[in-house]
Amino acid sequence: MNIDDQIELYCEQGNDLFDEDDFKGAINIWQKAFDLLADPFDDWEHATWLKVSIGDSYYMLDEYETALDAMLDTLNYPEAIDNPFIHFRAGQCHYQLNDKERSKNALLKAYMLAGKEIFEDHEEDGLFYYDFLKSEVAI
Repeated sequence: MNIDDQIELYCEQGNDLFDEDDFKGAINIWQKAFDLLADPFDDWEHATWLKVSIGDSYYMLDEYETALDAMLDTLNYPEAIDNPFIHFRAGQCHYQLNDKERSKNALLKAYMLAGKEIFEDHEEDGLFYYDFLKSEVAI
Protein backbone atom coordinates (compact mmCIF):
# COMPACT_ATOMS: atom_id res chain seq x y z
CA MET A 1 0.00 0.00 0.00
CA ASN A 2 1.43 3.39 -0.97
CA ILE A 3 1.38 6.47 1.26
CA ASP A 4 -1.64 8.04 -0.45
CA ASP A 5 -3.67 4.86 0.06
CA GLN A 6 -2.60 4.62 3.70
CA ILE A 7 -3.56 8.26 4.31
CA GLU A 8 -6.94 7.69 2.67
CA LEU A 9 -7.52 4.64 4.87
CA TYR A 10 -6.64 6.62 8.01
CA CYS A 11 -8.91 9.46 6.91
CA GLU A 12 -11.85 7.09 6.52
CA GLN A 13 -11.14 5.46 9.87
CA GLY A 14 -10.88 8.87 11.54
CA ASN A 15 -14.17 9.98 9.98
CA ASP A 16 -15.89 6.87 11.29
CA LEU A 17 -14.54 7.46 14.80
CA PHE A 18 -15.55 11.13 14.69
CA ASP A 19 -19.06 10.17 13.60
CA GLU A 20 -19.22 7.83 16.60
CA ASP A 21 -18.16 10.71 18.90
CA ASP A 22 -14.82 9.02 19.57
CA PHE A 23 -12.90 12.25 19.15
CA LYS A 24 -9.71 11.06 20.85
CA GLY A 25 -9.63 7.99 18.62
CA ALA A 26 -10.18 10.17 15.55
CA ILE A 27 -7.35 12.49 16.61
CA ASN A 28 -4.98 9.53 17.02
CA ILE A 29 -5.81 8.12 13.58
CA TRP A 30 -5.65 11.49 11.82
CA GLN A 31 -2.35 12.26 13.52
CA LYS A 32 -0.97 8.97 12.16
CA ALA A 33 -2.05 10.08 8.70
CA PHE A 34 -0.50 13.52 9.18
CA ASP A 35 2.75 11.95 10.36
CA LEU A 36 2.99 10.16 7.01
CA LEU A 37 3.14 13.48 5.18
CA ALA A 38 6.56 14.75 4.27
CA ASP A 39 7.53 18.39 4.68
CA PRO A 40 6.79 20.67 2.89
CA PHE A 41 3.15 20.10 3.74
CA ASP A 42 1.93 22.32 0.92
CA ASP A 43 2.81 19.46 -1.42
CA TRP A 44 0.11 17.33 0.22
CA GLU A 45 -3.57 17.99 -0.36
CA HIS A 46 -4.46 16.22 2.88
CA ALA A 47 -2.44 18.47 5.20
CA THR A 48 -5.11 21.14 5.54
CA TRP A 49 -7.99 18.73 5.92
CA LEU A 50 -6.18 16.61 8.51
CA LYS A 51 -5.17 19.58 10.67
CA VAL A 52 -8.69 21.02 10.54
CA SER A 53 -10.15 17.66 11.51
CA ILE A 54 -7.73 17.30 14.41
CA GLY A 55 -8.54 20.82 15.60
CA ASP A 56 -12.26 20.22 15.24
CA SER A 57 -11.97 17.08 17.35
CA TYR A 58 -10.13 18.96 20.09
CA TYR A 59 -12.91 21.54 20.02
CA MET A 60 -15.48 18.79 20.49
CA LEU A 61 -13.48 17.64 23.54
CA ASP A 62 -13.63 21.20 24.98
CA GLU A 63 -9.85 21.49 24.62
CA TYR A 64 -10.12 24.99 23.18
CA GLU A 65 -6.47 26.05 23.39
CA THR A 66 -5.29 22.94 21.58
CA ALA A 67 -8.10 23.30 19.04
CA LEU A 68 -7.19 26.93 18.44
CA ASP A 69 -3.51 26.06 18.01
CA ALA A 70 -4.45 23.48 15.39
CA MET A 71 -6.73 25.90 13.53
CA LEU A 72 -4.16 28.68 13.52
CA ASP A 73 -1.46 26.25 12.39
CA THR A 74 -3.76 25.12 9.60
CA LEU A 75 -3.74 28.62 8.15
CA ASN A 76 -0.18 27.89 6.98
CA TYR A 77 -1.38 25.10 4.69
CA PRO A 78 -2.69 25.19 1.14
CA GLU A 79 -5.93 27.06 0.53
CA ALA A 80 -6.67 27.30 4.25
CA ILE A 81 -6.77 31.08 4.43
CA ASP A 82 -9.95 31.07 2.31
CA ASN A 83 -11.67 28.28 4.24
CA PRO A 84 -14.50 29.83 6.27
CA PHE A 85 -14.81 26.86 8.64
CA ILE A 86 -11.26 27.34 9.90
CA HIS A 87 -11.97 30.96 10.81
CA PHE A 88 -15.35 30.00 12.22
CA ARG A 89 -13.91 27.33 14.51
CA ALA A 90 -11.04 29.62 15.50
CA GLY A 91 -13.63 32.26 16.42
CA GLN A 92 -15.46 29.75 18.58
CA CYS A 93 -12.21 28.81 20.31
CA HIS A 94 -11.34 32.45 20.98
CA TYR A 95 -14.84 32.93 22.38
CA GLN A 96 -14.51 29.93 24.70
CA LEU A 97 -11.14 31.30 25.84
CA ASN A 98 -12.76 34.67 26.66
CA ASP A 99 -11.01 36.58 23.90
CA LYS A 100 -14.11 38.25 22.49
CA GLU A 101 -12.26 40.67 20.20
CA ARG A 102 -10.30 37.93 18.41
CA SER A 103 -13.44 35.85 18.34
CA LYS A 104 -15.33 38.61 16.62
CA ASN A 105 -12.52 39.15 14.09
CA ALA A 106 -12.33 35.45 13.19
CA LEU A 107 -16.11 35.13 12.96
CA LEU A 108 -16.26 38.22 10.77
CA LYS A 109 -13.71 36.62 8.43
CA ALA A 110 -15.84 33.45 8.32
CA TYR A 111 -18.90 35.58 7.57
CA MET A 112 -17.09 37.45 4.80
CA LEU A 113 -16.08 34.15 3.20
CA ALA A 114 -19.33 32.19 3.61
CA GLY A 115 -22.11 34.56 4.55
CA LYS A 116 -24.56 34.13 7.40
CA GLU A 117 -25.21 30.51 6.40
CA ILE A 118 -22.16 29.37 8.35
CA PHE A 119 -23.80 30.73 11.51
CA GLU A 120 -27.15 29.21 10.70
CA ASP A 121 -25.51 25.83 10.09
CA HIS A 122 -23.81 25.98 13.51
CA GLU A 123 -26.26 28.01 15.57
CA GLU A 124 -26.48 25.33 18.23
CA ASP A 125 -22.75 25.51 18.90
CA GLY A 126 -22.85 28.21 21.52
CA LEU A 127 -23.67 31.66 22.71
CA PHE A 128 -20.86 33.22 20.67
CA TYR A 129 -23.37 33.24 17.82
CA TYR A 130 -25.74 35.50 19.70
CA ASP A 131 -22.95 37.72 21.02
CA PHE A 132 -21.64 38.07 17.49
CA LEU A 133 -25.07 39.05 16.22
CA LYS A 134 -25.45 41.63 19.01
CA SER A 135 -22.03 43.16 18.33
CA GLU A 136 -21.55 46.17 16.14
CA VAL A 137 -21.09 43.82 13.19
CA ALA A 138 -24.47 43.63 11.48
CA ILE A 139 -25.07 40.54 9.41
